[in-house]
Amino acid sequence: MIAEIHNKISQTGSNLSDRLEDNLTGDFFGTLRYLPFEKGSKYVLATAQFHDKDANNHWKKFINSLHGYPFNFQFWKRIQNDEIDLLLTSERAVIGIEVKLDSMLSSEDEDTEKQTDYIHSQNQLARYSEMIEKHKKDRQGYLLFIAPFNTMKKVRTDIYKRRIIAPSIQLGFMNWQDVYEALKNPELTTNLNQGENLIISDLKKLLHKKELYHFHGFSGFGINGQLTEHWRAHKTYVFTPRHMHLNWEEVHPLRKDDFYEFSK
Repeated sequence: MIAEIHNKISQTGSNLSDRLEDNLTGDFFGTLRYLPFEKGSKYVLATAQFHDKDANNHWKKFINSLHGYPFNFQFWKRIQNDEIDLLLTSERAVIGIEVKLDSMLSSEDEDTEKQTDYIHSQNQLARYSEMIEKHKKDRQGYLLFIAPFNTMKKVRTDIYKRRIIAPSIQLGFMNWQDVYEALKNPELTTNLNQGENLIISDLKKLLHKKELYHFHGFSGFGINGQLTEHWRAHKTYVFTPRHMHLNWEEVHPLRKDDFYEFSK
């Protein structure tokens, strides 16, 4: 609905396939804004991770201090030549949120190895940090990037190698899988009335439908401690969430409580 109101989706819906990120932005955050901050946005924004411990601690204190409806939600806010997916503004802070689903950053420097600063960088997040810096005045400034885990991790690793974010802006990274887990938090779900519970339930169903959840085990894939003959024979298996491909170069036993990371 929000995406259609803001003309991100045509009257016929013919361009919907090209606007999936806009649709997700409107569906998720447009719904979230109906809840008091402490019953929705607090748990979502709490998943944001910053580069240093002090920034993380300050962020947690900040969001824990908010209640009710402290922010004005501005979707696809255009400031000068840039348009950010969502801008949350209050008397205390300006928070820009850039949403990704199946794409990477829309713009990047031609030579990422060349030293540049945020004023001259063409990197999408660098440009947005400059935009928020100019817009925030004497308020706190934050820029949050939210994407599926693999996309978020790649962008975060690249950004941390360079100093292209405005120094007065705190850059935080979020992934949809952690957001899905946050919405399952018993502390949240046990303190909702019927209408609020329906909103959270629909948001969880939306992310689950898009396969934006963490993989929690191999049950159903024929694995119980050791790879089965099927896995030994095929070595490659495709499964959800987000159609991950597992490629086993060697057969190793899977041990309970060990940590395993799989990449596309």
